[in-house]
Amino acid sequence: MADITVANTDWAILAAVRDALAGATVSGEAVFKSVSVASAGRDAARGLTASPAAVVRFVGSREAPGLDGERLGAVDLELVLAARVDGSDGRAARLEEILRLKNAAVNAVRTSPPADAVAVGDGRFSAEALAWGRPEIDADARPPWVVVTLTLRAGYRLADAVSH
Repeated sequence: MADITVANTDWAILAAVRDALAGATVSGEAVFKSVSVASAGRDAARGLTASPAAVVRFVGSREAPGLDGERLGAVDLELVLAARVDGSDGRAARLEEILRLKNAAVNAVRTSPPADAVAVGDGRFSAEALAWGRPEIDADARPPWVVVTLTLRAGYRLADAVSH
């Protein structure tokens, strides 16, 4: 049997995003009290008690052959951010807080991007190093909680077909 190595690039990107969120601070205070990883289920924020919280959800990865034998790939993640916001101005306060957390998450990942995330493309397949999707905010599902789901696609390049 052949000896193989496993770089686990899609996990490395996910872990780097998790670590960027866990290390994010504003004025010396952690942005997120809890940061975790999930693989399945749209309701990744169910059962959260710490606020604010972030869940990095692995959605999937895809790849295609490149022109010179390399593999071009992209990993799809969802960042599920949740906060408990009490107060008399419920809806506006929840929206303000979740937009703050969304922006903090984007800034944290852009400040500490995954080392393996690179823009790739060859005419048949392309992916930006980091491409953010449209945020989906749910401010009414579980008041006083507010949740935003933010998609992130990260491109990557593998040296060959057995460099995963």
